[in-house]
Amino acid sequence: MHIPHIKGAQVRGALHHLKSACVEKEQAAKKMLPGLILCAQSFALPVQAPGVARIIRPNAQMEKDVFVNAGLKFKQIKGMIAKTLPDVSDEFVQGILETAKTVKCEPEDLTALLFKESQFKPNAKNGNFVGIGQMNRNSLRLSIRHAAVDKNAKKGIQDIVLEGFRRLPREQQIPYVRNYILAAKKSYIKNMDKHLSGGELYGLFYTPARVNKKFLAGANDPETSSMYYSNKSLDYDKDSIITKKDLQKILDDVKTYDLNVRLAKK
Repeated sequence: MHIPHIKGAQVRGALHHLKSACVEKEQAAKKMLPGLILCAQSFALPVQAPGVARIIRPNAQMEKDVFVNAGLKFKQIKGMIAKTLPDVSDEFVQGILETAKTVKCEPEDLTALLFKESQFKPNAKNGNFVGIGQMNRNSLRLSIRHAAVDKNAKKGIQDIVLEGFRRLPREQQIPYVRNYILAAKKSYIKNMDKHLSGGELYGLFYTPARVNKKFLAGANDPETSSMYYSNKSLDYDKDSIITKKDLQKILDDVKTYDLNVRLAKK
């Protein structure tokens, strides 16, 4: 077997290349090390890892802000209700806030609507309409049926007749109001992601089938004149038609004068 002769220069060259390769690998490893350390710290002690802390702290602040704002909104709505209902329960206030979030409306508008309809009295009755949301047999059945098609809407709902509903405390009536709004919104507005104005919210209780029309009822409209004259007080600007703008103005007046929303904000 022939063994080639290796010169010293070749050995030195090979060693030089090997050393250079090792140096390059070492430098690459040093560049990766801080990232690896940061990654390890993020799993073990995330707030102590400088890079991770810059990410986490803003998120934590955001969560804190959301929590604080929720507390302020709770205080505001409770302050609105307490003017006319001093012993209002936290459960009722939370029910209004959760309902407003679910149906996508302003909790102030929902609070004003419930006061306008019933003054928050669970046993309120006006003809065939009862409770804090002034439900009738049809709206109650619609509310109950909605729980059967939406698993997220079952909470607090049971099969009940109108008089049984009227005997429920206001805290237990709120889920039925929630479901009625959801069902009416699905049927007549047909966009569950839409944020409801106060006028649209009120319209779903007043004339839901006309909530998308130019006007809800008119003195000179054969189709809706009887509805107009039986609710003439809802014509805020006295122009012989009832519109969503009229209903919004009415809710705004309730918030300002009956519930004093400005005082509640302080």
